[in-house]
Amino acid sequence: MRASAFFPADHAEAVNGKLYVTGGCWDRILATAIPGHHPHLSLAAVLHVNWNETDQRHAVQVEGVDEDGRQFVSSIEGQFQAGRPPGMRPGDESAIVMVFNLDGMPLRRAGVHEFVLRVDGQELARARFRAVPAEQRATTG
Repeated sequence: MRASAFFPADHAEAVNGKLYVTGGCWDRILATAIPGHHPHLSLAAVLHVNWNETDQRHAVQVEGVDEDGRQFVSSIEGQFQAGRPPGMRPGDESAIVMVFNLDGMPLRRAGVHEFVLRVDGQELARARFRAVPAEQRATTG
């Protein structure tokens, strides 16, 4: 299994196997106050499930860690199962789209934060962003 995409967005939805994204692939959050909260973000993911990994349950986990490796948001955990669509042959992959929504995400400190995507305990991707205090942006341009 592999991830071909994993990124933050202002909003995303997974509908009928398609990914709909608004304001995606950013790498900075301008925070009005730190510590504080970011009102909403979505994490969009595209997974490719091999033929031999279809028709079985897989555990998915998204963990948020800061630059010191400390968790800054509770882990998101769930399960999924990819079926075999008509016409799928041995050796083919199934694309699975997923969206993880976070409301009121805490920002306890400025700096680098990462979301880590794991399936069945194996890390598949990371999405990194930097939390920047509004007053710092004003002075650094």
